[in-house]
Amino acid sequence: MDRCATCMFGILNYGVDITGYVKHPTLGICVWFQKRAANKQTWPGYWDNMVGGGLSVGRGILETAYKESEEEASVSKDLAKNLVSAGSVSFFYESERGLFPNTVFVFEIELPLDFTPVNTDGEVEEFELLPVGQVLDRICSNDFKTTSIPVVLDFLIRHGIINVENETELLKIIELLHVPLQSIYNSRFPRIVENILKENGENGTVKMNNI
Repeated sequence: MDRCATCMFGILNYGVDITGYVKHPTLGICVWFQKRAANKQTWPGYWDNMVGGGLSVGRGILETAYKESEEEASVSKDLAKNLVSAGSVSFFYESERGLFPNTVFVFEIELPLDFTPVNTDGEVEEFELLPVGQVLDRICSNDFKTTSIPVVLDFLIRHGIINVENETELLKIIELLHVPLQSIYNSRFPRIVENILKENGENGTVKMNNI
């Protein structure tokens, strides 16, 4: 099944998302964002995380992360070795197209100060580097891709930008970033989940199927 059709059936979707950041000597942590191309089928012209992409049949998680980072932001293979796996976020999103039960495998990478992302697959209009103090305003704007917000929030929590001292609803936010989709679907549709997760790649990565 094509990934764009899975929302009509509420089928579990999996993807990878990579947050690229730098530690600026005067501005502190700064985060790279991309503006999606105007001809994208979904969320055209919206701001988004530096790199993101869905898992498809036959590709492992790390393989997808390396592929997407090179195509979307020209992260070299040597630089991609610095990718750090940071777990996952899981959430429901509903739109006029259908229901999106998403699990995103989260990665982050600290980039050199002189690195500038360059798109090679025509899916990105531009990139922008934002000081971390401006990130919340960006993701709360009307022109940021809604399904990428959980990944940014997870990054901000992980790095202590959002913490128990400045956010009274921190525990609730963390719970909402980790909806137990696997357990929910396993209890109601065990064969579907088994088919999604049954194959392991040669390097220990999981090859995800949409059905």
